[in-house]
Amino acid sequence: MPAGSEPFGFERLPVTGLAAAIIAALAAPALGPAATVVQLACLAAILSLRWRRVPRLLLAGLPLLALALFAAASVLWSDVPAISLRYGLQLVVTAVMGVALGRLLTLRELVLAVFIGTTIACLAGLASGRGGMSEGGPVLIGLAGSKNQISYFALFWLGSSLCVMASSADRPLTRIAAALALVPAAFLIVQGDSATALVSAVVLAGLLGLLALAALLGRGGRLFALVAAALLAIPAAVALPQIEREISIIQTDVLGKDQRLTGRTLLWEEADSLIRQAPVVGHGYKAIWLGPKGKGLLARNGQTDGRAFHFHDTFRELLADLGIIGLVLFLLPLAYAALRSVLLLVAAIDAPRAFAVATLFIILLRVRTELVVGPFLMETVLLTALVAALAALPLAAPQAAPALAPRRPVRRPSSKSQRTPA
Repeated sequence: MPAGSEPFGFERLPVTGLAAAIIAALAAPALGPAATVVQLACLAAILSLRWRRVPRLLLAGLPLLALALFAAASVLWSDVPAISLRYGLQLVVTAVMGVALGRLLTLRELVLAVFIGTTIACLAGLASGRGGMSEGGPVLIGLAGSKNQISYFALFWLGSSLCVMASSADRPLTRIAAALALVPAAFLIVQGDSATALVSAVVLAGLLGLLALAALLGRGGRLFALVAAALLAIPAAVALPQIEREISIIQTDVLGKDQRLTGRTLLWEEADSLIRQAPVVGHGYKAIWLGPKGKGLLARNGQTDGRAFHFHDTFRELLADLGIIGLVLFLLPLAYAALRSVLLLVAAIDAPRAFAVATLFIILLRVRTELVVGPFLMETVLLTALVAALAALPLAAPQAAPALAPRRPVRRPSSKSQRTPA
């Protein structure tokens, strides 16, 4: 390190605890403004402790910040400029939060922060006993605000617990705590009465299990397995329309959902109409649901607050708000992360890498049924953080520190040999 660039004492302080506090606040949206204040305060503290790296952080994170910056810039053509400016800036802060967590923490520290943060928030939610209604009756929603959200937060809790438990780099007590957390995490997912969360939990556990098996193979074996998975995905893509029809039958005949997916298809039809009106740059970020065009949509869906309502499709939401340009800015970093994930998994697999790839996959499973991009949203922060971490991660897995060789005793010269001749 060049002279004069040695870090100050406070710059050596760890930031994993601050990152865990951000995750806990993200998993407790029911706390309202208090949760947002905690997130902003912890982000400011992290950037202050790592202030030397902030310019490089923002420069390297520009591809991940591009969507949020474009959302803020939509004030120039938005139907409701003040709304687009306000929520666009909030999305910029959210993206910066994700980039900071992904670049200023090691991947192992990020997994640990997710585990600690979700543990705090989910246990606090269990202790609160706050309930909500579902089609099957009352369910526990804790500090999440809804039954779906608590199930999704519990998914992140489950995934991080499994990976911390499997990580030899973590302390034994931490791994024991992670093993114990599996039971309440599974309970929250099951009791949440969310079919999507249940399916996602099965996929998550199966994917982590497959990655654990792949870790036992050599590079050639892992490459073969990934190529085979890609080849198997081709007929699945061709048969996608038939798969969707079968899923629809299961939803209506087995799960008892209505044929229009609780009104989602009606929302999608409205979204498609709005997209056709401004296909390139959209109507402005959040200008639909918080503007005059959203009042009729909200009324038809029995809603009054457009801040928490959306089209239940991330692609359509982005197309309606930010057009084709916004969707491209969202997809490009994800495409790079997918390619990077393949290279990383072929090179080596450890618990943090498995968590990053599996969690990224689980979030992306919901892009066509839920909104995963929004201000101070857990999914947005994790998505950004994981993409940033995967982009910066070296291909070679971190090697454990080699055991120190026993030091050989040094023979000291006798007192006679030390005497100088007269």
